[in-house]
Amino acid sequence: MSHETTSAADDAVHRARAAVQSLFLADLASQSLGIEIIDVAPGRVQIAMTVRPDMVNGYGMCHGGLVFAFADSAFAFACNSYGDPMVAAGASI
Repeated sequence: MSHETTSAADDAVHRARAAVQSLFLADLASQSLGIEIIDVAPGRVQIAMTVRPDMVNGYGMCHGGLVFAFADSAFAFACNSYGDPMVAAGASI
């Protein structure tokens, strides 16, 4: 890989990280769930969330709505990592 190609890839990753960080800072829902951003690249994100006692259902498992919210956050961050504002038209799990 040439220096020019490496530099362009590094720039794209930097822009993706900045876009996701900006969205995350305004996303109080994801923050309140304790979601953490682990890694970002254009079109890709890795996030984590610790399931707290107040997040479990009557069976002691993470509530499905919270699992969906976690997935929705990952999808939103990945879609917006290119810097253009995007929202989903629909989603299903």
